[in-house]
Amino acid sequence: MVQPVWTYLAVSRYPLRFAAAAVLALASSAHAVDTTLVQAGFTGVGITPNARVLRWGTLGLAYDNQLPGFPNPKGHNLVAGIGLFPGLEISGRIASNDLNSNCFAPPGCQARDLSANAKIALPLDANGKWHIAGGATDAGGEINFVNTVYGVLTYSTDFFDASAGAAKRRNTTRARPGSPLNGVFGNVVAQPLPWLQGHLEYSDNNAWAGAKLLAPTGWLPQGWNAFAGVNFRLNDNRHTEKSWATVGLTIPLYAVPRLPDAGPKAEPIALLPNQAAEPSYPATVLPPVLQQLAPPAPPASQAPPSEEDFRVLAIALEEKGLEDISVGRLPDGGIAVRANNATYNWNALDAMGVALGLISRQFGSSSLSYRIVLTQRQLPFVGVTGQTNCLKDWIDGRATTCTAGQLFSAGSGDLDELHSGVTWTIREQAGSWKTVRVGLSPVLRTAVATEVGVFDYSLGLRAAFQLPLWQGAVGEIRQVVPVANSSNFSDTGIYSGRRIRSRIDRALFSQAVRVPIGMWTGASPAQATKWGLSSVVAQVHAGRINDYYDGAMGELRWEPGEGRYRIAAQAGWFTMADYHQPVKRAGVLYEPKVATPILASYRYSLMRTRTDFEATGGRFMNRDTGVQLGMTQWFSDVAVSVYYRHTTLDPIPARQFVGVTLSLPLGPRKDMSPGKLVQVTGTPRFGHSLETVVGRSNLVSPGYGVLPDVPDLDSIHNSDRASLLYFEDNMRRIRDAAR
Repeated sequence: MVQPVWTYLAVSRYPLRFAAAAVLALASSAHAVDTTLVQAGFTGVGITPNARVLRWGTLGLAYDNQLPGFPNPKGHNLVAGIGLFPGLEISGRIASNDLNSNCFAPPGCQARDLSANAKIALPLDANGKWHIAGGATDAGGEINFVNTVYGVLTYSTDFFDASAGAAKRRNTTRARPGSPLNGVFGNVVAQPLPWLQGHLEYSDNNAWAGAKLLAPTGWLPQGWNAFAGVNFRLNDNRHTEKSWATVGLTIPLYAVPRLPDAGPKAEPIALLPNQAAEPSYPATVLPPVLQQLAPPAPPASQAPPSEEDFRVLAIALEEKGLEDISVGRLPDGGIAVRANNATYNWNALDAMGVALGLISRQFGSSSLSYRIVLTQRQLPFVGVTGQTNCLKDWIDGRATTCTAGQLFSAGSGDLDELHSGVTWTIREQAGSWKTVRVGLSPVLRTAVATEVGVFDYSLGLRAAFQLPLWQGAVGEIRQVVPVANSSNFSDTGIYSGRRIRSRIDRALFSQAVRVPIGMWTGASPAQATKWGLSSVVAQVHAGRINDYYDGAMGELRWEPGEGRYRIAAQAGWFTMADYHQPVKRAGVLYEPKVATPILASYRYSLMRTRTDFEATGGRFMNRDTGVQLGMTQWFSDVAVSVYYRHTTLDPIPARQFVGVTLSLPLGPRKDMSPGKLVQVTGTPRFGHSLETVVGRSNLVSPGYGVLPDVPDLDSIHNSDRASLLYFEDNMRRIRDAAR
């Protein structure tokens, strides 16, 4: 029989009465309740969830010295979650009674688990007082200590939050109590002060109370939140100890776009003329420069630019870190600029903004046409045309009725045609072939929450030496050196085969070209534009990859029109070096002597939320075949991806994985400008993934879904952000960089 929570309030002793009275007193306040991540891997109270989720674009971290529902509840519980999408949060949880013990060696580790969790929430009314949510914890895998599915309804006021719902747990035995979240549950939370919160909760005939102290907003960077709290068991149950502590932190990754009807709109952004309506959400990546509209600029002069003006502009572009700079005169007397970006590697938006800012400052007092094309590895991928005086007005925040700039991408037409008929004064100043690029980046391999350790790692440093040769061609050699590792990644450790060792892991020649499909097919310019024939790019590689494979690889990419979707394919043939011994497990060869990967992929971009959906399928590097489905959410230059992979390596039954990848730039936003001999750069994209097996097997299964370690075409296309839609959506960042 399920007993209501007030039964416990009626018969409890003094501490329980005090807790109930405290929560009722807290409810008399008028302060909005903050949402925090809790030990089970969802936003909630202590044991039970509410119908809230982490804010979109917010990373949440939490630690409890308690494992509710485990055979021994005393231990370490670490949760990391993210508001991945409006109304969707995902999280990963590491729960272990001991951080260092080997579960296979006496005295053992008792319990250790890596689990995935998710919750979806929806508002039920326009005022945002009612929300409903559903979710699951500890999903998938062979061993589920606290697997639960639940649904919950929350009512919010300025005084408190109240939630009620139902849950169903699985895999409960006498030795394993299972999740304390089961059956009918409820909670009430009140926050009388910005820094104080209290709660009561009930689930499965058990009750708990708790309180949290929240850090004042002035103590932390803008948007950050931190808390420390304590929870108390109000009746005898085997799910938790009498009390335990919790701490947590939430960090905004980025100010996400504002969706329609989500509040006041931001400053209008009108790069194009006659754009009457502002965007329904702010395309804000960097903090906007807030200022009132300045009065109209004085009438522009018509003085034609001289050759000396072109030389001054070329020098300024070089000083800002651009290269392969060409400046000339358009047939109508305007300005033509072509430059290669190898310095603003976080995001090419910055390179375009810097170039436009230089043009506006030097020629903004004249009414001249301009056409600029930006390249990556000397291949054009974005262009802008407009009038210099209107460009200056737009950058300065003045009202303008003429064209400040019109954007073009490779999918919308042949960018080289923008410079048709140009008389060049400066040709390829600061040639890229004169400079060796030295890119430094960390290398990290991990094993998380396994039976031999909670966190094992092998850390190394990679130095990549690149030399651009001609348009689209580059030679590269990469050296990796180990820096540090845990004992299980030592030469005698269980992960010794995956340890980072000192070696050349890549020696490669790469050639990328834009494939002239339109010319080959005889298509008219209108037909070529309609089908995006100028956006077909091919790339070939030859050399050594993945430490010990020699061979060749080819890739083809098509991103037509505005760039909403992208289709790609790649295939290769590689042979293993003689010095390497392939890995065998249970008599099965996990690394083939001859690797023949062949893969195809499709990506669709939902620009309103800056979300990419991608599917990849075929044969991977280690000859396993399958499909991977994923979603990538961009938060400025940080990307968070979640994926599901189903792959088979004969004769082993199919394996299923779910994982999350965090990808971010490391180093300065603007790298060192190219020198006469050397340019040292950071890491445009450093990514690390955590994945877990789901389904029947819970064995650690590395080697599935491995991709050939070659520089893909995304690196030429601004980390797959070179579409017309992307550039239009981020005009404010272009203007901020120009300022």
